[in-house]
Amino acid sequence: MQLCHERSEATGRPFPIDLLCQFCQVPRSSFYEYCRQVREGIRAARRERRKPGPKVEVDDTQLLAEIKQVLAASPFHTEGTKKVHARLRRKGIRAGRERVNRVMRQAGLLSPQRTSRDKREHNGTIIPDTINRLWGTDATMLSTATGERLWLFAVIDHYSDEVLGWHIVPVGRGTRWAALEPIKQAVRKTFGRIDKGVCHSLGLRHDWGPQYAAKDFTNELGYLGIANSPGFEHEPETNGVIERFFRTAKDNCLWIEHFTDLQHARQRVGAWIEDYNTQWLIGRLGNRSPREVRQEIQSKPVAAEVA
Repeated sequence: MQLCHERSEATGRPFPIDLLCQFCQVPRSSFYEYCRQVREGIRAARRERRKPGPKVEVDDTQLLAEIKQVLAASPFHTEGTKKVHARLRRKGIRAGRERVNRVMRQAGLLSPQRTSRDKREHNGTIIPDTINRLWGTDATMLSTATGERLWLFAVIDHYSDEVLGWHIVPVGRGTRWAALEPIKQAVRKTFGRIDKGVCHSLGLRHDWGPQYAAKDFTNELGYLGIANSPGFEHEPETNGVIERFFRTAKDNCLWIEHFTDLQHARQRVGAWIEDYNTQWLIGRLGNRSPREVRQEIQSKPVAAEVA
């Protein structure tokens, strides 16, 4: 059948199919079937060459089992593809993020996503170059099983996303003094003491709530040496670090826990915040937890000042 692909040396044209089949003593149907098989073989070889990437270490079934183990071990309820992919790599399992996304989507394991909407983009940045340069503070509400409304005040480091202090009080006691409590916790934890001018290199971002606009609040910041840095009006993204933390807290704790009373809320929220500080992975920081980032920075030796 190789003669079917040859041409006449005299004319340069293909040999007539009828003559070729008669010469080879085969029916024409066999010739056309042979040509079809050749074409299919060429196409299959091309498809095989186009397959990207090396052979995978685990198949989809094994990968799905590992993903389910990661999700079951995580203390959070809204971890998506990025964090699952990072936790798999920590376990030594190498799989592309798009593949992890596909397997999770097919198994119905992707966390819910908010629909996109038009918004005004913030052109600046609220992320400093290291820890303890800019903190953010704000408050959000939660409820107990009896219907009691509570304030959760918190303060967060804008670089590491670590929650440095928090305080829960009934709504009626959500005053400027309650707003100051997590800040004082953070100052003691970070600078070792409450003293005049101890936080001279630090700024505090907050909104224009009555607790933060109060004179006693701003006076206390001035005593500690904290630069007062309120967010822009009608631009909540300028206080976006603490706002993003509260969204994570609501999705993973505040909206799914059944708090019996104030003390139970303090116990459960405090335990969850510790899990957040030690296990929540921050993508822009190389998928490390807030606590890991702070400990790594603090472990670096401070360069000696030149006299």
